[in-house]
Amino acid sequence: MKSRILLLTYLILRSVLPPFYSFSMAENILKKKMERRPDDPNVMWVLANLYVWYGKYTAAVGLLESLLNLKPDSRGSRLLLARAYFNLGQYENVAQTLTNSDILSNKDKENYYLGDSLIQLRRFSEGINYLETYARRYSKDYLVFVRLGYAYYQEGLYGDALKAYQRAGMMKPSQKEIQSSINLCREKLAEYKRKTDGAQEKEKKGVGL
Repeated sequence: MKSRILLLTYLILRSVLPPFYSFSMAENILKKKMERRPDDPNVMWVLANLYVWYGKYTAAVGLLESLLNLKPDSRGSRLLLARAYFNLGQYENVAQTLTNSDILSNKDKENYYLGDSLIQLRRFSEGINYLETYARRYSKDYLVFVRLGYAYYQEGLYGDALKAYQRAGMMKPSQKEIQSSINLCREKLAEYKRKTDGAQEKEKKGVGL
């Protein structure tokens, strides 16, 4: 309840003040509260959210790591920490924070962060599973299909890669990079077909002999 009141206070400040002033005022208020009670999880949670909203991910990570030490079972803190790690490019930390746990549900947007982090770590098959989960729920996000296309391609699944890139291209037809990826997949499929047809032709000739 206390964290909701603090969050509501910030939202009110945000609605009536310019962004810089609302951030500074909210940060100062919360920091003063933390000076009085350094281990108050409610204040730490709201301040961490404030930092994530404004892209101050390093500051958010410090708070969220401390918060998880106080409350290791905090699902919200773990999800927010993974988001901050992802935006800092700390993909291994994202994977360690979210894998081997049951905190993710099918509706969580953090499926994308985990899936893409695993792809960045070249753990393609694992990453595909999480991105597919995300794509089923957030099918209007073109970027997930771009990332799926890349992962499928790296796994040699050129047909699936082509479909993923085509879906992304339908949402973002002006992006030349997507069209280039589509063409590359088509070339790979054509190359595979030529090899398969050639192998079948040799096999037929061998049978004829």
